[in-house]
Amino acid sequence: MIATPPPPPTPAPPAGSNGHLPHDETILGGDPLEYISASRLKSFLTCRLRFYFEKVMALPKPLGPSLHFGRAVHAGLQHYNKARWRDGDRSETAVIAAYEKAFDHPEHNQPVAFESDEDRNTLRAKGEPLLRAFLNTKQIAPEKKPMGVELSLRAELPSLALPLLGIIDLVEADLTAVDYKTVASTPDLSLEAWLHEIQLTTYSLLIEEATGEPSPGNELVFLVKTKTPKVISHRVPAPDQVQRDRYARLVETYANGVANDHYYPSPGMHCGWCEHRSECSAWKGGAA
Repeated sequence: MIATPPPPPTPAPPAGSNGHLPHDETILGGDPLEYISASRLKSFLTCRLRFYFEKVMALPKPLGPSLHFGRAVHAGLQHYNKARWRDGDRSETAVIAAYEKAFDHPEHNQPVAFESDEDRNTLRAKGEPLLRAFLNTKQIAPEKKPMGVELSLRAELPSLALPLLGIIDLVEADLTAVDYKTVASTPDLSLEAWLHEIQLTTYSLLIEEATGEPSPGNELVFLVKTKTPKVISHRVPAPDQVQRDRYARLVETYANGVANDHYYPSPGMHCGWCEHRSECSAWKGGAA
């Protein structure tokens, strides 16, 4: 079973990496064949050339405001769950203070691309009511101590071409993996379950390997930053065999593509918010 030591597990970069291991495994640079993760796999499948710029070359880019906001909200949620685990201060005041600290001091002092101070302050103000809404939703804030918080797991599975790495926001006592999403509008839950299948399958595989127990499934918790904030929880069953086979095939596609330097652009709607459009436009059609 996953151990529950007094201090929470501290995520550690795998050997050979060149960066800190923050939420959802966003190591930049290093050997892309050292391991696979949900973040790496989804990035590669979305656009191989963006993956190359972002994950392999580690081109420096400022944080987008929405991503920065999501990370700061996550810091508040992380404080709350660690306090649940360690019998600490999980008061509204403490949770909001953790959010504000993370918002005001980005990790590694990374710049955030706010358009103005007014935009920054407007976005910052949305975090407090959003976290209050979460704290008032008791059914997704159970009293029972979790099994782990920000749990870093690594597994070598015969079905996968590469070692698997992941960091899970929260693992409840029944081994349900919980992942938080900060969104701007009410989500289509069936669509979201499909969009996050790679991530949720990753979590189920890691938990099963670590515990020797079948995964009970996963839970997506959406914090919706509408005018009146709301929190929506959606339970997703453990992946079936078709999903597991599909996942293994996608990992194989990643491993083969990276090994052969198959980095090329995949134009689509995601280009509208991609930070590497200038580098992409300079691509000459050969190996990146």
